[in-house]
Amino acid sequence: MKKSNKQRRAEIKARRLERAAAASAAHLREKDVRLPQPDFGSALGCEPADRIVLGQYNNTYGVLPRFYEPRPFTCRDCGAEEVWTAKQQKWWYEVVHGHIDSRAVRCLACRRARRERLRNAPPGASLLREQTDRLRALGDAKPTASAVAEIEAALESKWWSLRVVAIQTMARWGGEANLAKLHELMAARPEGGRRYFAWERVAADAARSALLNRERWP
Repeated sequence: MKKSNKQRRAEIKARRLERAAAASAAHLREKDVRLPQPDFGSALGCEPADRIVLGQYNNTYGVLPRFYEPRPFTCRDCGAEEVWTAKQQKWWYEVVHGHIDSRAVRCLACRRARRERLRNAPPGASLLREQTDRLRALGDAKPTASAVAEIEAALESKWWSLRVVAIQTMARWGGEANLAKLHELMAARPEGGRRYFAWERVAADAARSALLNRERWP
């Protein structure tokens, strides 16, 4: 029985879809296959790299390594000559998921000393974080004259993060004056041009987000 042109086109389309599905499945199988890594030998101190794991946690234009080799470096704190071993690199990149472009810069002793210094840092060492925490705490209480003065000073800070927290605190306080100020910030949002990345855009977005989230706060 002679087939119509419509039937032929349908059969051709079906065969094309089958070939495309088969090619896609083959590509996925090939992608999932873990290619055997060459054995560089323990004498060289090298370790094979799992490029599948590296590809999951690294967005880079560079080529992922096939193996790790010892990397000599100079400690930036004490100046000691050290070696970042291949096993340490494998742990850093594939277990901790450090970025493939990161490198060791301190020896073990200096890393431990630095962690200890940060752990025992005196008050004021993280001044920006302390100021941020204080501004957030102001939002948990009713506004006072001194609290309002702190918020106004924060809005003039050189740190945009403090300004954003001040805007959030104003939204938590509420009140006609504060809400009007937030709406003014939203209205001043630039839509394009060179001012798109200016503080006015950041302030407008922060005010809008703070107003939308007001119902979450008691």
